[in-house]
Amino acid sequence: MVLEFPFFRKLLKKDSIINGYKILDFIGEGRFGRCYLVEKDSRKYILKELKRKYLKKKPNTVPHEREILMSLGHPNIPKLVDFIKSPKIYGYILEYIEGKTAEDIIFGDNQKFSYSEIYNIGLKLLSILEYVHGKNIVHRDIRIPNVIINGEDVYLIDFGLARYQSNRYHFSDDFSRIGDFLLYLYYSNYEVTSKKSQPWYNELSLNEDEMIFLKKLMGFLPTYEDISSVKNDFIHIYKNKSGYAKVNP
Repeated sequence: MVLEFPFFRKLLKKDSIINGYKILDFIGEGRFGRCYLVEKDSRKYILKELKRKYLKKKPNTVPHEREILMSLGHPNIPKLVDFIKSPKIYGYILEYIEGKTAEDIIFGDNQKFSYSEIYNIGLKLLSILEYVHGKNIVHRDIRIPNVIINGEDVYLIDFGLARYQSNRYHFSDDFSRIGDFLLYLYYSNYEVTSKKSQPWYNELSLNEDEMIFLKKLMGFLPTYEDISSVKNDFIHIYKNKSGYAKVNP
């Protein structure tokens, strides 16, 4: 089958109608596509417009991502609502999630995360990932732009790089990304005391258990075998620290 894709040059015009969805605003652009806030029947959605260059280079990604999105049914993962192919656009309609990305909160709002907040956010994210891995899916792109926080709620978005677990794609691929995500939260509280930059394990004030946990995630030590082991260690290490709140993941 030969797929033909629309050109990807100009932004879609505000107030234009695509398959019944009204373009409200341009949200942002990534490696593989652009995202817009759209509306239909008084409800808001996200339109993910896939890039023509990317689609021509990797056409098999289109049904792959669609299949993965359709297989998921978690309240903290946006649902796939519609699939669009027209002369103007090729992409998805996704459930709209209220909130801000962790990236916007850290670098836009300059929020400093307390240990309690790090624990609550981390545990909820690990619980989502436990569900994803239970579906035999590796997300492969857990980053601060792909985690939305809205009050006490945490959401994992963007499954464009997600793949089914195989000899090529491993669940452990997600562990280092979880570690990297947690380090961003830790660094939101970091006070620079030296002009010389040092590795995170020298700069951050971490106890021995936290250090070992993060080093295992990041691959400095033999890593975990599965997400349940990661989650159990996370709970064991962090739940008794002073000020940590009790949550129901």
